[in-house]
Amino acid sequence: MPIFDIDYILALGRNDRCWCGSKLKFKRCHKDREHEKPLSLGEKLAFGNNISKRETCYAPKSLLPDCNKVIKSHTISKSSTLKSIADSTNHVLGLKQNLSNFQKNKENLRFEKIGINNASTFKGFCKKHDKLLFSCFEDKPFLGTKEQCIALTYRSVAKEIYAKEEAIEAAKFMRRNADRGKSIFFQIIIQKDIYPYKLGSEMALSELYKIKSNLDAELSNNSNDSYNFLVIESASPLPIVVSSITNPTHNFKDEHLQDLASLEEVAEQLVFNAFTSKRKGFVVFSWLKKAEVIDKFINSLLEINKKDMFSYLVNFFFSSAENTFISPDWWNTLSTEQQQKIEALFKVGSNYTEERPRNVLADNSITFAGWEIENLYRVT
Repeated sequence: MPIFDIDYILALGRNDRCWCGSKLKFKRCHKDREHEKPLSLGEKLAFGNNISKRETCYAPKSLLPDCNKVIKSHTISKSSTLKSIADSTNHVLGLKQNLSNFQKNKENLRFEKIGINNASTFKGFCKKHDKLLFSCFEDKPFLGTKEQCIALTYRSVAKEIYAKEEAIEAAKFMRRNADRGKSIFFQIIIQKDIYPYKLGSEMALSELYKIKSNLDAELSNNSNDSYNFLVIESASPLPIVVSSITNPTHNFKDEHLQDLASLEEVAEQLVFNAFTSKRKGFVVFSWLKKAEVIDKFINSLLEINKKDMFSYLVNFFFSSAENTFISPDWWNTLSTEQQQKIEALFKVGSNYTEERPRNVLADNSITFAGWEIENLYRVT
């Protein structure tokens, strides 16, 4: 555990364990850190470029001996979904998730045009297993079958694991380098910010691997039928598409559900996907049957009138996920007020260091059109 006490730090001997929590001796870690060369932009970008090349395959362990070349997997289907919202140049609006873009915008994230070949991709599956696991909805119309819902859920969880592993590596890099050349006072401030982020990411990763293990069993037909699925559909494509996972703290009635700051409470997870299949729009929610908190969340959504539900889903999508993409044509039809609300929601969804506004889902003062819900059903 780090010890953020300046008197303690000043009294450390060379061979004492470093105060930052690295488990290294002080002389090999933070001693004389204030005299080191500050971290440069070039070092940050080099690290970002290197980590973006990471390749792995998150297929179930029983399949891993048969892996072949890792590919850029789409978490949101390019052929059926991204094309349906792309403009005439085959671009969608979204967040370019890399350190270079983060630095360029001075940490003020914004929507940018992204080609559909690059939107929503990650190197998390080999070509063989990407086809094997996801052809049930990539190559066929989505019919809301249990097989399709499980596969959608699996891909979202794999993407989140990939992102969390990347975040942990980034936190380790920043812990080692971000406070170089800084005074002891600023070293403490920087390490104080990094430590809870890294710890939270590690805890979240542990829970995600438990979810993946459960889904491995589902895919291997060793299932105990442990998931709930809710499907929302319409006869028209969605102007917004997303694939992600979240721990909701409040529901659509602004009721408190769970405390993410508590280390004693295991946060319950909700997986969600919004996409197009055969020109029809779908939203699929997935959660464990034992997750009572998520049951309350879903029930609050189902109490909303169907004609108003799209506006609430807009609140949810943008405040809960970075991996969200918009139709440029739909965006251009929005008023300035509507665009500003989405941008504000997006900043909430992409900022993991600040507490979410508690009423972010319940606020329907600014409404949205563009998708009319026709049907809702549970998959068993």
